[in-house]
Amino acid sequence: MKTTIAKVLFIKIGKVTTTKLENSKRKEMLSGIKKQPVSKAFLTKVGFLGDKQADLLHHGGENKALFMFSQQTYEEINKQCKTSFEIDGVAHFGENIILSNISENDICIGDIYSIGESKIQITQPRQACWKLSANTNKNEMTKFIFESGLTGWYAKVLKEGSISKNDEMKFIKREESDLSIKILNKLIVNPSLNINLAKKAIESEFLGKPFKESLGKRYKLKEKDKQFEIYHT
Repeated sequence: MKTTIAKVLFIKIGKVTTTKLENSKRKEMLSGIKKQPVSKAFLTKVGFLGDKQADLLHHGGENKALFMFSQQTYEEINKQCKTSFEIDGVAHFGENIILSNISENDICIGDIYSIGESKIQITQPRQACWKLSANTNKNEMTKFIFESGLTGWYAKVLKEGSISKNDEMKFIKREESDLSIKILNKLIVNPSLNINLAKKAIESEFLGKPFKESLGKRYKLKEKDKQFEIYHT
C-alpha cells in the first residue's frame, strides 16, 4: 500500500521573460524562473506543458523535468533571511510544485513517488545560481541557498500524467537511503564531512549527472575548487 507523504499545495508554470537588473554586473535576466500558479498541469517527460526554460544547458531536460519545493523550505528561508516570501503567488525560486509536510531531509535520490496521474523519480538537489539573488532582489540569496542546503530538488518523469492542486504525493520505493537531498547539499559544500558518502554519491546511478560532476570535482580539488564562483555572483 502506498503511503501519502505530502500534498500538492501549488503548481506553477511560466514562460521565459526578460527582467532589467539594477545594482548588478548583469544588465538583464532572461529566465523562466517567474512561474505563475495554475490549478492543474500535464507533466511530460521534459516537464509541465506550457512551462519554459531559457538556459537549457543548466535547466530542464528529462533529468530535471520537475523542480519541487516545500512549504517548510519556504518558511525556513523566511525565518533565516528575515524575508516574507509568499508561496501562493509568482515563484520566487522557480519552483514547479510546492509540497506540504516534507523537507530536503525526507527525500533521497532514486526515490520513486506517484503524484496525481504521474510517477516520478528524484534525481538531484537544485544547484543554486545567480538568478536566485536576482529574482528575489537579495544579493546574498544564492550564497545562502548553497550554504544552507534549502534548495528543493529535481525529478525525472517515469509516467506522464496530470497533476492537480491538492493531489497526494505517495511513496513507492527508496533506492539510496543514505543519500538524502540534505546530505548531498552538505557534501557539495564540503565532501570531507563524509568521504565515504561523497564517494557513494559520485558512484550512484541515481544521482543526476550535473550534480555528480560538480561533486566529483569538489571531491577531487577540495578547497581549490572554484567552480561555483561564476554561478553564484
